[in-house]
Amino acid sequence: MKLTHSLVALATLTTLGFAGGDINPVTVFEEEAIVVPVEPVIEPVPEPIAVPAPAPEPVPVPVPAPKPDPVPVVVAKPSGIYIAGGLTDVAVRLDDRANLFSEKLGQDRQLGLTGRLGYDFMDYLGAELRGTYGVAKDDWEKFKQIGAYLKPNYDIPNVDGLNLYGLLGLSKTSPGVDSETGFSYGAGLDYKIPGNDNVSVFTDVLNYMKKSDTSSQWGLTLGAAYRF
Repeated sequence: MKLTHSLVALATLTTLGFAGGDINPVTVFEEEAIVVPVEPVIEPVPEPIAVPAPAPEPVPVPVPAPKPDPVPVVVAKPSGIYIAGGLTDVAVRLDDRANLFSEKLGQDRQLGLTGRLGYDFMDYLGAELRGTYGVAKDDWEKFKQIGAYLKPNYDIPNVDGLNLYGLLGLSKTSPGVDSETGFSYGAGLDYKIPGNDNVSVFTDVLNYMKKSDTSSQWGLTLGAAYRF
């Protein structure tokens, strides 16, 4: 019985389907717009990263130009040629040895002017021309002398600028009326002025004439020299 009812119901439904009938009326509802509030998503703004300010470029410090090396001052070495002059104490005695440091009877003492021209051509040897002209007193004749000499010399150790020299040569003198020529010798000291190799002061003693049967003639000179 139940099976029969089921078949009938199925057949009825099928018939209705093919006939276009609606089994269940469709209720049409008006669709309302559903507004869902959307909250805007505000993304957090990242904090700006603090970028360190660039270091200021260093201001170039002008570097002073290097000073040029000082040019060495080359002091020209004296050439060896020199001139000199001085005052001379002249002593002349006819028959005995003259004495420059005393007033002997019969001795003539004169003040003379002496000039020198020389050349040191080696460290220890030079040559010199010199002449002396005296002023006579009383009844004596004016003393005149000219000579040529070799001049050995030597720098004294431990004393800067002090030089010992000798004089060996020939001299012509006129202590009186007649002139004589003969061997002459002497010695002296020369001292360079500190800080100036060109200027020096000197003193020397010279036997103008060493010859038998002639008057004794000596001179003591004090003066200055200049080297070129």
